[in-house]
Amino acid sequence: MVQDSLARGSETFEIGRVISTSIAVFGRNIVAFLALALVIGIPYILTQIWVAGSLDMAAVEQTGQLPDGFWGVITISLLIGLLTYVLTQSVIVYGTFQDLRGQRAGVGDSLSRGLAVLPRAVIGGMLASIAILIGMVLILVPGLILSLMWWVLMPVLVIEGTGIGQGFGRSRELTRGHRWGILGLLVLVVVAQWIVAFVLGLVGALLGPVGAGIINVAVTLFFAAFSSVMVAVGYYYLRAEKEGIVIDDLARVFD
Repeated sequence: MVQDSLARGSETFEIGRVISTSIAVFGRNIVAFLALALVIGIPYILTQIWVAGSLDMAAVEQTGQLPDGFWGVITISLLIGLLTYVLTQSVIVYGTFQDLRGQRAGVGDSLSRGLAVLPRAVIGGMLASIAILIGMVLILVPGLILSLMWWVLMPVLVIEGTGIGQGFGRSRELTRGHRWGILGLLVLVVVAQWIVAFVLGLVGALLGPVGAGIINVAVTLFFAAFSSVMVAVGYYYLRAEKEGIVIDDLARVFD
């Protein structure tokens, strides 16, 4: 069992180990975690429906002109997407740690525990996401570096209860020396998501714009849930390697 090996506190951060543990945790809780992602993602789903109804892309292609309010709609959509991802992480972090120590990760319990740290998680997560997005848009490399440095920001805020500013520094400290490995994990997930989206997109094209939109949202929420599990698992292995901590020490904060 995964939790039996975690209890020994002799784990190291390795790409293969993080992926295999994440898949195991996600597989055991796939119904609960996808239900959480769906509930949290309702505003995102509604926003995507609104965007699809507000923007006539066929008309844009014909006229070459963007409709009034285009950038406003896109900005709101991006912000709600970021908020959805942040909330998904904060909630699924709890469920992941419950599973790792051999306990059931219930939907209601995970949601209530995640919402308990909502203000801190939302502010920290949104600040990080906006900074990374700006870095990506202006110059790719700074945005990528920030995303690697702050990869475990959400588990730090949820588990350790630090202030937002301290959380950024703590994440930077934990990820130091393992950022190439974290980059590898991010690339693998992005490539997997792209492949799944591409294959299912071929099916969605046969179903029309609505069907394609539903498939796109489903793929996005699925990988948001899995990525949240992987971040929590990666955070555990980073602390286990650098600090010799065991899973019960981390999960005790929820007791």
